[in-house]
Amino acid sequence: MKHIIILLTLLPFFTFCGQQKEKDEESKTAETVKEAPTAHYSATYYLIRHAEKVRTDPKDQDPTLNIDGLMRAKRWATYFEPIKIDEIYITKYIRTKQTISFIAQQKQVSPKRYDPNTIYSEEFLKETNGKTVLIAGHSNTTPHLVNQLIGEEKYKDMDDSDNATLFKVTINGNDKKVETITVK
Repeated sequence: MKHIIILLTLLPFFTFCGQQKEKDEESKTAETVKEAPTAHYSATYYLIRHAEKVRTDPKDQDPTLNIDGLMRAKRWATYFEPIKIDEIYITKYIRTKQTISFIAQQKQVSPKRYDPNTIYSEEFLKETNGKTVLIAGHSNTTPHLVNQLIGEEKYKDMDDSDNATLFKVTINGNDKKVETITVK
C-alpha cells in the first residue's frame, strides 16, 4: 500500500504537460493501409496500448490511469529495462503519457507527441531509421500502425480489455517481421 501511495504522489512528476481536451482521436483511423517504401530502412518498433484507465465517467475523453494501469506502467518499465530505446512516441492523451512515464524517465528519453492518423510516412521512416522506438497508442490505432509498418491488413482492433499485448515490428529493408508478446 505504501508503494501505491508513493506512486500516486509522484505520478504528476512523471506525467508530461500539454493536455488538451479535444475530440477523441482514439475513434479515428485511416480506412486503408498507407504504404511507404521501406527498402532503405531498418528499425525496431515496440507498440503498446495504454495501460488500464479510469472508467468512472463515460464522458471523460481523457481519463488518467487507474491503480491497475499504474501498476502495469511499472511492469512495462521492468520489461523495457534491458532494452535500448532511442525514441518514444505518445498520443496527446494523458493515459499514453502515464503508461510510458517510468520508461521515459528510466531511458532519459523525452516522448514525442504524434497523431495516430498521420504518423506513418516517409518522414517517420527516415526519422526512426536505425533506431529502436517505443510507441504508445490505443486499441484501434496500435494495430493499425502495425499494419502500416508491415504493409498489410493483418491485425484488427484490440479488445478493449487488452492492455498487455506488445507488438514488436522489425524492419530490415523489405524484410518485415511482427512478434506479438503478452506482458502480464
